[in-house]
Amino acid sequence: MDKAEDRYPVPLESARAEIKVRRSTFLACVEPARSTEQARLAHARIREEHHKARHHCPAWRFGPPSLDDVYSSDDGEPSGSAGQPILGEIRRSGLSDLLVVVVRWFGGVKLGTGGLVRAYGEAARAALEDCPREERIRRSRLRAVLPWERMTLFKRLMDECDALEEGARPGVEAELLLALPLSREQEFLKRAEVLLQGRGKVEPC
Repeated sequence: MDKAEDRYPVPLESARAEIKVRRSTFLACVEPARSTEQARLAHARIREEHHKARHHCPAWRFGPPSLDDVYSSDDGEPSGSAGQPILGEIRRSGLSDLLVVVVRWFGGVKLGTGGLVRAYGEAARAALEDCPREERIRRSRLRAVLPWERMTLFKRLMDECDALEEGARPGVEAELLLALPLSREQEFLKRAEVLLQGRGKVEPC
């Protein structure tokens, strides 16, 4: 796995942006979400909050860009006029692990499919541009059991592979819970096997 796959930008917090196009109002809502369940719950919450609006068009994306785990819906708008433009702006932003819902209040003037595409995309883009972001690192979890006399060398290996200690349990042998970038997992397991020489084990947990 490429090391770049370990890291990708995600929203730090929610963001909002509102635009008006020929008397229709478009409110774009960005919400952090790491699963379909979280995205659906956030979508339902936004729909309830703005229940008087006619459309609540969602799009979401999870994981690093190469996975491109996505979904979008036009929520009653003409096919391809809402969900896909929102999703396109998500992809252009580079962000992932998020939901974007654009809420529309109809102002009495029809915009046509082209006008809707531009309006939904513009609203989503405005909210995404204002959204604070942070970097997320994909990590695997491992459990290590080893003799105490190997701990110094093992800690050095952890540092070299960017492994984090998430927990420890003292005993006759040391027991550690580790998290490390996915791209370093196989390297770490092979080097740990050589270091421990059968006097300990490291395994996924």
